[in-house]
Amino acid sequence: MKRRCIKSRDNAELRAKIDKAKTILPMRTLMRALGYEEKNIGEQARCPFHDDHNPSFSVFQKNGAWWHKCFVGCTSGDEIAFLVKHFNISRREAIKHYLEMAGFPSRHTSESREYLNVSVSECRCVSVSPVSEGEVVHAELEKQIKALAARNACTQLNTARIRRFKLLRDLKAVEKGIERKLHTAELTTAFDEWHRLSAPFLDPAKSREHYEAKFLSEYQKVRFATGEGTLATALENVARMSPNQLPIIPGKPNAPESWRRLAALHRELSRSCSAYIYFLSCRDASKVFDGLSHQEAHDITGALVTLGLIEIVSKGKAGFHSREAAEFRYRS
Repeated sequence: MKRRCIKSRDNAELRAKIDKAKTILPMRTLMRALGYEEKNIGEQARCPFHDDHNPSFSVFQKNGAWWHKCFVGCTSGDEIAFLVKHFNISRREAIKHYLEMAGFPSRHTSESREYLNVSVSECRCVSVSPVSEGEVVHAELEKQIKALAARNACTQLNTARIRRFKLLRDLKAVEKGIERKLHTAELTTAFDEWHRLSAPFLDPAKSREHYEAKFLSEYQKVRFATGEGTLATALENVARMSPNQLPIIPGKPNAPESWRRLAALHRELSRSCSAYIYFLSCRDASKVFDGLSHQEAHDITGALVTLGLIEIVSKGKAGFHSREAAEFRYRS
């Protein structure tokens, strides 16, 4: 085989690797892995390479590919061009770093006519290996996932549903950060750590498989990552409250914790809505306390109305599958 044919094949293989790497480590994920702040990542951002008092830097997607551009002139181009600027190295060496960060060997770069041979610069980046089809969890991501599981582990009885829900929202936020769905191995890592630490506060009559099934089934139902959604944020805030932070129900100072947590949810929603009027379905209300059924949430809501804590502004539409939630006003 002629040398020209060998070089052509090597170049094609190299380009294929780079294209694959860009699906694993796109621009925004690359910048986060290199330690850049969110203020430097976005369509209107501050350039990390000069003293930028007004947003003059942009990270954007065009024709399915990610690009960056400093409108002052510091740098522009794809992920590899960003590494050229970040490390002050040649494009050839930037390709080598990029492929290594994305989990690809870069052995064919030496055969390519496109890139000049330069000395290896010291890599200061955080290595971000992809999760393969074999689902090997990268050490840094595993550490982050375990930390979230520990943060959301149960420390009280009857809080499994709330703490599990919060963990799932945190995992959704991780997905936004790495710009891909978590794989089964990563979800399993999160659940295993959460269950291990929560075990003393879980229902001994329910098996590990019961909690795992709940965890995996609820994962698909989480609509908002941490920091998104009024209801989700309200549930998250209530989950963090200790019993002495929950509201006292008028005429019922010794009310069960489930009553007081539901009252706290109404209070949180009231604070986040204009005119202190908000919507809440029994389905969503039941999420505030572990083991609470939709019917029990409905009954407790009725009790809170009778006791004068909340007021029904609109009854909505009855029925388990109804999409029309009742409208309330918190009165205390």
